[in-house]
Amino acid sequence: MIIRPVKSAELDAVIELGRRNFEESRFQGMPFDEAKVRQNVAQMLNAPRSDHFACGAFDSTGKLTGYMVGKIEQYFFCDYTVATSVFLFVDPKERGGLAALKLILAFRTWAKNRGAKELYIGVAGGVLVERTGRFLQRLGLKFTGGNYSMWLDAPARAGPVH
Repeated sequence: MIIRPVKSAELDAVIELGRRNFEESRFQGMPFDEAKVRQNVAQMLNAPRSDHFACGAFDSTGKLTGYMVGKIEQYFFCDYTVATSVFLFVDPKERGGLAALKLILAFRTWAKNRGAKELYIGVAGGVLVERTGRFLQRLGLKFTGGNYSMWLDAPARAGPVH
């Protein structure tokens, strides 16, 4: 398993894996706007910034099997910084392996190198919430509360809650 920044030439692979991420999540009832996703991912890959993290997990054949996207920002109430995950996804066929662990460790190293005071990983997609929580706690992250949401204009399918 190789963890490294995703390259612009891998844009299609990121979008395909992102579509699978989306289809498994609680957001699946909303439209998946591939053009918008393509634009956002391309912008992120073509103009990387030191306050954005985007790495992929690649198997021995070079196939993208997972990714993690995060950012670093200041707290609202002080100048300390927090590194926050935006997406963490591993292909269901690859779960239970080292991809998620290695992505999180890379994110933690990236955050430390930028002086972040805290690492924050949310579980907002509604997929394997309890299992993911146990995994994160085994890595030393503390449970600090839950994610709560309410559809104001419900999508056709509100998505799974596992």
